[in-house]
Amino acid sequence: MKITIEMSEGAYEIAKKVFSGVYSRVEGKILIAQRTGMNEGSAQDFITIFLAMMDGKVYKRAFNNATNKYLLESIRRDYGNEVWLKALSAAEKHINYYSTLGKGNLTGYQQIVDEMKNQLRAYG
Repeated sequence: MKITIEMSEGAYEIAKKVFSGVYSRVEGKILIAQRTGMNEGSAQDFITIFLAMMDGKVYKRAFNNATNKYLLESIRRDYGNEVWLKALSAAEKHINYYSTLGKGNLTGYQQIVDEMKNQLRAYG
């Protein structure tokens, strides 16, 4: 199943509530599936990736570039540059991890990260 931006938008709002402790990971996964139509496995992955980004930690599951970009932009908007820099660090760790798998490189995702880092340098 292709994860759409609409699904990602709904999932993001619930993932924020998992992060803040309103919902458990299991509750969040079920709510995302119910409200967006995303399957529970993808919903779990979404939460895992969001939480890893918030902590600047590597994650091993992947989403499409539109969802990746949406996550990074939304984290910057909602949590500010300090947390956004952690999210960018997590994205770079994921890109590096993926490159070790022998499945190719995430060049599109790397371009998104590079563009965002350049925006930070240009606009602060």
